[in-house]
Amino acid sequence: MFKNYFKIASRYLLQNKGYSIVNILGLAIGITCCILIMLFVRSEWSFDSFHTKSDRIYRAWLFEDYGDQKFTNTQTPIPLGPTLQANIPEIEEACRVYVFNTLVQKEADKFNEPINMVDTNFFKVFDFKILKGNNTNPFQNSNSIVITTSTQNKYFSNNSDVIGQTLDIQMGAEKKTFLITAVTSDPPKESSIQFKFLIPHSNEKLLFRERNITSGWTNVFLETYVLARTGVSGKAIEAKIPGVAKKISGDNYKAGEYNIFFQPITDIHLNKKLPAGNEPISDPFYSYILATLGLLILIIACINFITLSIGQSAKRAKEVGVRKVMGALRPQLISQFWGEAIIVILTAFIISIALSFILLKPFNEIANKSLTLSFDGFNLSFCISIILLVSLAAGVYPAVILSGFVPVQVLKGKLQSAVGIGLFRKGLIVAQFVASIIMIISTLVISQQLNFIRNKNLGYDKEHIVVVPTNKSRAEGLKLAELFRNELKNIPQVLNSTTSIYSMTESAWINLGYEDDNKVYRNFNMNAIDADFIPTFNLELKQGRNFIQGNTADEAESMIVNEALVKEYNWQDPIGQKLPGRFNQRVIGVVKDFNYESLHNHIQPLVFAMKPDSMLRHSNDADFPFAPQPRISIKLSAGNLQNQISSIKNAWTMVAGDQDFEYKFLDASLNSLYQAESRLGSIVNYASLLSIFIACMGLFGLVTLVVTRRTKEIGIRKVLGANTQGLIGLISKEFIVMVILAAFIAFPLSWIALHQWLQDFVYRVDIHWWVFAMAGGGTIIIAFVTVCIQAVRAAMANPVNTLRSE
Repeated sequence: MFKNYFKIASRYLLQNKGYSIVNILGLAIGITCCILIMLFVRSEWSFDSFHTKSDRIYRAWLFEDYGDQKFTNTQTPIPLGPTLQANIPEIEEACRVYVFNTLVQKEADKFNEPINMVDTNFFKVFDFKILKGNNTNPFQNSNSIVITTSTQNKYFSNNSDVIGQTLDIQMGAEKKTFLITAVTSDPPKESSIQFKFLIPHSNEKLLFRERNITSGWTNVFLETYVLARTGVSGKAIEAKIPGVAKKISGDNYKAGEYNIFFQPITDIHLNKKLPAGNEPISDPFYSYILATLGLLILIIACINFITLSIGQSAKRAKEVGVRKVMGALRPQLISQFWGEAIIVILTAFIISIALSFILLKPFNEIANKSLTLSFDGFNLSFCISIILLVSLAAGVYPAVILSGFVPVQVLKGKLQSAVGIGLFRKGLIVAQFVASIIMIISTLVISQQLNFIRNKNLGYDKEHIVVVPTNKSRAEGLKLAELFRNELKNIPQVLNSTTSIYSMTESAWINLGYEDDNKVYRNFNMNAIDADFIPTFNLELKQGRNFIQGNTADEAESMIVNEALVKEYNWQDPIGQKLPGRFNQRVIGVVKDFNYESLHNHIQPLVFAMKPDSMLRHSNDADFPFAPQPRISIKLSAGNLQNQISSIKNAWTMVAGDQDFEYKFLDASLNSLYQAESRLGSIVNYASLLSIFIACMGLFGLVTLVVTRRTKEIGIRKVLGANTQGLIGLISKEFIVMVILAAFIAFPLSWIALHQWLQDFVYRVDIHWWVFAMAGGGTIIIAFVTVCIQAVRAAMANPVNTLRSE
């Protein structure tokens, strides 16, 4: 029996090649999209779950509550980890992770690299695999270093035994030789801890002052992780914090002001409520959007299958009638037609697997991932679920409809219910185009927002500016920067240059918190700059003057603030004012507000100082988002940028010797702040095109069936005098009405979703009416053209040939 079903199904599908191709291709595209998006979403939601103790690993974070002002930070003080482990028995291990950039040298090879300084229990807490070397104690002393396989390949030949070899690393003002004791595999992409080099935390004295190491509770530099004992939750550890709060904060804070909480490691990557730590985090909303897109495309493909299957019902009606007269039972007919559907679905699935492998590389480039398609338990379960889901959603209903025909009516040619487009099928077509129009509107609005971000006047000049990091400590970096800038003066294309602790794209800069004269806690952002910073970036001075290079009063006692800080302190005449607290600096100038942070954020109060040491000493809290290593920003004239970069590199080599020349264009760095939005925009663009393609492909097939059924009607109308335009209107009218209805359903749904997405941006576009008009009108035109292709062919046919058999 099953062999007979398979034979009949195969013959039918081969005889109706157009119908089969449309169904198989539509389902294959839908399933492919689902598989690729599943891989992306799985990657996002599986971050850090590869650690065998992931259910017991927590990251400490700080919450400071001063009434009107509240601050959250995932960077923590240096002594926090040892203090927690020594005072809370429920903590089995505490491990700190500090990341800084510096120079790494192997003989003549010298590169700027990120270095992770970690506690010696690092491999007890985290499951990063040691491939060779000392598995039990890779950090035998402060000179030990662990590298990854990619680092080994970069600095050594692939076949060399690197254990026991050395690397020189610049540690503050000192160059230190490290002995390689182990090699690990590269950290998984789905890890919130990324590293190339691991050195023990016992080297902290080369990078930090003694006060920061032993009692610097007000300064935050690194991430602190704890491993809870078996059966102990993060909440249980938090309950112990008040008991050690006095030891942690001393007299610097009142009760309830300085709070420590613990975040599960698997919660880090997709938790936007907490700021990013050493590695960037992601917005879970984007995963939801992509999962919804994949589901919508699959639904559109399933709707195609259903509508085309029902549309074919007239062709199968007599077959059903004859089978029932010959004794076939309805369950048998359901099995036959459902079997045909499953053959189509399995064929589409096999094609989708091949497409997934082919498209995985370009999809990785769009999504900035390194996804692989392997048939592990989860992926197999997902694929089987997709097959079952599509089989149920797309196969059952047509099988039930076809098997339900009454033989007497069918054999008499009475099949009104199958000839017209029923209410259910109309609803499916409307739903198909609702999804497509929503995606088109989303594409337009996301593109608008991205263009707005790229082209918004940020309040400073971002064009033709190159940023060169010194990758040295502040003192050493300033010396190198001065020598480098003196050489740049000999390059005609260099219009200006400036040295600052942080460049424009390094968001937040130093955040200082302090208690003012009225015991109110305040905070502001700060950057250490020179007198050329404001003219290089063409910042607008609203009041006062710029710094004067070499002026000792400006270096020690002066500051320039932005309008947001003036507004914060409600100063009517800011010039000569000083912050209400222990700070000595007075305002000599006010710059117009500019967006030195991402457009996701409001412009925060800002202070420029030439030498920030005094401000750092007099603040209660200091948050360093990146190592405060001087950066040189270079303003170039328009022209051949590659030649200009070559000239700058030569100048760098003259003063820095064999230190690696590293640079980035400021506008490119700004665009990188919105990579997640750009990736989302690209994926939505492709999803919109696919959804319209699938929907129109199904519409084309459906119109073909309708025209085939109405061939004789069209012939009679032509004989009676109907013209081509009238016939096209007759055929296309009902379809266009459905697309218009879909547009009006899609408009409010898309507005609600996109309005919510735009709330994540402080600076954003408005959703204009023309976006809906363009999306709706474009879809109607595409649908009309799709219908007209078949309608014109039917209307232009010779009625003699159509009616010859009558």
